[in-house]
Amino acid sequence: MKASLTGVLANLCLNYILIYGKLGFPALGVEGAAIATVISRFVELAIVVVYSHRHTGRFQFIEGLYKSMRIPKSLTFNIIKKGMPLLVNELLWSLGMTALTQIFSTRGLNVVASLNIASTITNLFNVVMFSMGSAIAVMVGQALGANDIPRAKQTVWKLIFFNVCICIVVGGILAALSPIIPYIYNTTDEVRMLATSFMLTSAIYMSFNAVSHCTYFAIRSGGKTFVTFLFDSVYTWAVFVPFAYILTHFTTMDIFVLYPVCYLADIIKCIIGIIVVKAGHWAQNMVSDTTPNKRIA
Repeated sequence: MKASLTGVLANLCLNYILIYGKLGFPALGVEGAAIATVISRFVELAIVVVYSHRHTGRFQFIEGLYKSMRIPKSLTFNIIKKGMPLLVNELLWSLGMTALTQIFSTRGLNVVASLNIASTITNLFNVVMFSMGSAIAVMVGQALGANDIPRAKQTVWKLIFFNVCICIVVGGILAALSPIIPYIYNTTDEVRMLATSFMLTSAIYMSFNAVSHCTYFAIRSGGKTFVTFLFDSVYTWAVFVPFAYILTHFTTMDIFVLYPVCYLADIIKCIIGIIVVKAGHWAQNMVSDTTPNKRIA
């Protein structure tokens, strides 16, 4: 969570500096936003690497990490089997988010600038929601590893409820601050108005995104990586992107209305996630050959 928060803060500061040319740097506009994003990711990486190497007692896998490049064939096969859907999913999901930005950008350069501001600020508020996904992965994975399936399912629902409650509060704070935050940027009034509208939309949908995020990590914790692939990136490309494209290119809907309407797709994804988690097929023990519905004492 510390690495994510630091990365978001770094992205926020660098966006301000590089987009608008502050502190002696040239005003790079969209290129500055891209550079800021890349640098912030390297900042996150550096924090994770340094912290894990300085706490080898807690992260024992670091010891002997660089002594050999040999990986057993069975482990390699399992990594490919379980990890490849996640790798492809992350790639396609990222491309999907890029496609959405491109679709919205056809409504003008002001929209591009506003999206950069809104996404940076929203990511700062979304840190809590993202960290709860990691919490689900750890806590639910621990219960599944102990073959305690009932506890794993109960933990998921408790964490989903907790995350939604937190996001209601955080979303309220974001909504209250959304008219004020854009004024820290040296930009036009129209861009500020658009950024405020986009942040309000993010605040409204934050609770739905919290449910989707938690259900994604719950499904993934049970090793159902192909299901997560369908739930995340396939849904993005099959539903979200076409829906946004059609509304953007074949309607005259104003961007102030278009943006929140496009994100109605998040509600459908939220409902699908609840149905899948409630079905319970995701809850399985990946580290034991015992029957998954029996608890090991």
